[in-house]
Amino acid sequence: MERKISQITYQDFSSLVPSQIKSALLPIGTMEAHGCTNIGTDITIPEYISSRLAEKMNMLIAPAIPYGVTKTLLPYPGSMTVSAETFESYATETIISLFRNGFSNVIVINGHGGHYEPLQNAAKNAWMQTKGKTLIIHWWELCAPVTQKIYNQVGGHAGLDETAMVIASNPELVKPEQCEKLRAYLVRKGSYPYPNPAPILIYKDGEGEPIFDAQKAQKYADAVIEFLENYIGDILKKWAMHFGD
Repeated sequence: MERKISQITYQDFSSLVPSQIKSALLPIGTMEAHGCTNIGTDITIPEYISSRLAEKMNMLIAPAIPYGVTKTLLPYPGSMTVSAETFESYATETIISLFRNGFSNVIVINGHGGHYEPLQNAAKNAWMQTKGKTLIIHWWELCAPVTQKIYNQVGGHAGLDETAMVIASNPELVKPEQCEKLRAYLVRKGSYPYPNPAPILIYKDGEGEPIFDAQKAQKYADAVIEFLENYIGDILKKWAMHFGD
């Protein structure tokens, strides 16, 4: 069964939503330099996660929002941004539009750390207008226990967790040879360099740099999907108990 909303007819959509399918996945990211993975890493990963969850959880996938709020890596070639106000308005109206088309739940799979507050506001505003239920997932943060379990390390920006997910999605988007001359920057509290001095950011000294083991990357991706499936399923059950389907 086709799960992408953009690939089905309106008649097919009408026959599925809301009678058979009540939840939509919405991938969101930005265009930003990522070490030796693709500029669109922050959207590649949410789209990959959505593609794997949709069949497992009987959901449809909305077209992605690929432009977001890029900050300290904006000066790097290919990085792009929109204002936080524009992004929040666009995300809010997109989520509301999904609710108005019959979905009860919207699961946002977010791939970018610059979106915390705008997406929280979008979820609240969408509820106020439609009473639709929105779950915002910052996948790398929520899945930090999985990263620790599989790699025995914390992740990083363009680090081992993001690199593994891109490898699992499409290994052709990863160019290890381009990382040979790159040195990761250790993000430190009390310091704010602009631009960031490297497109690979780590948050714990000695941990989080890219690893290019395809077999381990697939193991990690499978564990991430299982973790998210269980977490989302639990949220949906609790919502249904208190607010209905």
